[in-house]
Amino acid sequence: MRKVKWGVLGCANFAKNTAIPAMQKAEGVELYGIASRNLEKAQGFAQQFGFQKAYSSYEDLLADPEIEAVYNPLPNGLHPEWTLKTAQAGKHGITEKPFAANVEELYPVRDAVAKAGVKVMEAFMWRFHPAHLCARDWIRNGEIGELKLFRTSFTFNMSREPNVRLDPALAGGGIMDVGCYCFSEARYFFDAEPTHVIAQADFDPEFKVDMLSSGTLIFPNGRALFDCGFALPYRCDYEIVGSKGRITCPNAILPGERAEVYLHRDSGTLCEVFPGVNQWSLEFEHLSKCIVEGTPLAYDMDDAIRQQKVIDSVYRSARSGQIEAV
Repeated sequence: MRKVKWGVLGCANFAKNTAIPAMQKAEGVELYGIASRNLEKAQGFAQQFGFQKAYSSYEDLLADPEIEAVYNPLPNGLHPEWTLKTAQAGKHGITEKPFAANVEELYPVRDAVAKAGVKVMEAFMWRFHPAHLCARDWIRNGEIGELKLFRTSFTFNMSREPNVRLDPALAGGGIMDVGCYCFSEARYFFDAEPTHVIAQADFDPEFKVDMLSSGTLIFPNGRALFDCGFALPYRCDYEIVGSKGRITCPNAILPGERAEVYLHRDSGTLCEVFPGVNQWSLEFEHLSKCIVEGTPLAYDMDDAIRQQKVIDSVYRSARSGQIEAV
């Protein structure tokens, strides 16, 4: 398969430490361009990671006809604007989660993507990890019976130093930053969309963002319990409970070099181990392959819109104190 020429918007720490190294390892990915408002910084990234070109503006990167696909790791509040401009420039793309501050911001992006005929995906890298594919296969094969309950947690203690995650103007907050993973997991394993939610959240009086939240997503055939945020020790696991067994996964979203997933039944426990998987590389490989082969994405703009509707309804419920429809 030929390599797709990728550009990256911005020099975010996450891009530097995680995403760009994953792109270097991904099959079908060529690191072509890096853009920053600070040209010297972009040039430093280009030298460090092997990008062919550095740009002093995002606009210049998008105007380069050589670039085929764009990775957008900008702060949450800038995701819709620059994904819209990416599509209007005729580029494919991966946009970091969460895609937007609310679903209304996504409709113009979807329309631009459709008009340009490009492929754009939200960056939930965990969906490509073989550990979670294994868990979903166990569900589909009836290993735990009928799925009734899903429980998921994603929390960590955050410093109160200035941080885009604590900025409401940039769509900060625990639900946006880590709760989105919980909702994505629930939708993935139920293979359905929730109809209603009930949630509670603690909003910080200084930063005006949610620091800790919990609640229930109500699906047609079961419930998903979640808790997430910035005010508890690190926890990142899920439990999938069926009528005759359950599945557990520790360190679900960030498994490191060794992912484990467990199938628990009355007859005993089975553990499957997946060492050395870079899940970020897998998502870049997926989009690159779809571009080259002209095949549909596993997760497209319609999926991103369904995901955002859940996030919006969780916020509505946390503020109203009532059950809210999705």
